[in-house]
Amino acid sequence: MIDLIDLSQAGILCGLLSIYVLLFKKNALRSYSDYLLASFIFFQCWTAGAYVLIITGTILEVPFFFKTAAPINFLIPPLGYLYVRSVLFNERKWISKDLLHLLPFTLFLISYLPFFLSSEEFKLEVISAILQDQNSAITRPVGLISEPVFHLSRAAQAIFYISAQWWLIFTVHKRTKDLSMESQILHVMRWLKIFTGSATGILISFLVVIGLFLFNRDIFEENLINLFPAVLLGFSFFLIGVYLLIHPQVLIGLPFVRQNPIIKQGAISTEKEERLFNYENYTQEIALLESYFSEKKAFLQPNLTISEVAVATGIPIRELSYLINSYYKKRFSDYLNEMRVHYFLAQVDRSSLDILTIEAIALQAGFSSKSSFYRAFKRFYKCTPSEYLQSPSFIQ
Repeated sequence: MIDLIDLSQAGILCGLLSIYVLLFKKNALRSYSDYLLASFIFFQCWTAGAYVLIITGTILEVPFFFKTAAPINFLIPPLGYLYVRSVLFNERKWISKDLLHLLPFTLFLISYLPFFLSSEEFKLEVISAILQDQNSAITRPVGLISEPVFHLSRAAQAIFYISAQWWLIFTVHKRTKDLSMESQILHVMRWLKIFTGSATGILISFLVVIGLFLFNRDIFEENLINLFPAVLLGFSFFLIGVYLLIHPQVLIGLPFVRQNPIIKQGAISTEKEERLFNYENYTQEIALLESYFSEKKAFLQPNLTISEVAVATGIPIRELSYLINSYYKKRFSDYLNEMRVHYFLAQVDRSSLDILTIEAIALQAGFSSKSSFYRAFKRFYKCTPSEYLQSPSFIQ
């Protein structure tokens, strides 16, 4: 059992690291969808932490924490759905009708409120009884709504929202399969499938546990139930957390793609998924970006970040990242380094190498080190700076 508990704790740690990447890491996007995803992971960590406290018996030391995960379970599926929807349909803020998704959470929060407000002695009595007979966790009433209704409602809600997530993903994928998909779009769609797939795995395992309990009321005493939260939930945390840490670019997402309506049967379609991408909508931002670098020469700053450029130009960071990746076909670092290499060549054209070394001019061009300059130069010109300066193509 120790190994399973350790796996759960490691999964929680991985989930918290994912939240750090989403909200607190330097250059984090912190968009609406990122806040939704961070909330989803945080509440998953909360429920997993509550599980670990119960299994280890540590819950007796913090009785106020008992059952807090119960209503929170009804926040996780809608948050997952809203996250997928926000990524696919460029949603940038919470809308009032989304409050309907909070109704199950509110209902069960009210149900457990008398228990939350009860004395510590009463909480310890309930917890001790459940720890002695874990089957009573399913049968013993704690809230105003019975525990069987709670578990069935939780399963039904999860099935509804996860089905809705898959429907959104495959609907968008089907309607865009004939378009020229950029690599970023493919990365994000793959991420959404992994994200929804992990939630599906947790749901299936939860349904299996319910089924086993119906046929074997001693399942909790035999500790078979430990396999569900320790292995499946822990693996889900690892999968989501590690994927985000390795592929943080998926957080850029799809929402920054502007679209033009298409004519369909003599009418203009208003459905988001039926619109085509049109880069011409970004001519103003492209001109603004190029003017900024041309006039300010901000690329001369060695540690310039995309967040700083977004603030200086007034272009949202998600949109700015999309422009650089899709219009210029470059990563942000390559976009900067290309301008730095061009600046270097312009300076060499007017400067005497008898006064300054190649490395000194490269540092003036914004490169942070000699090695980064040489890597960038070879990437663009397939040779070293010295070889290029000695070639016939270079005009002094």
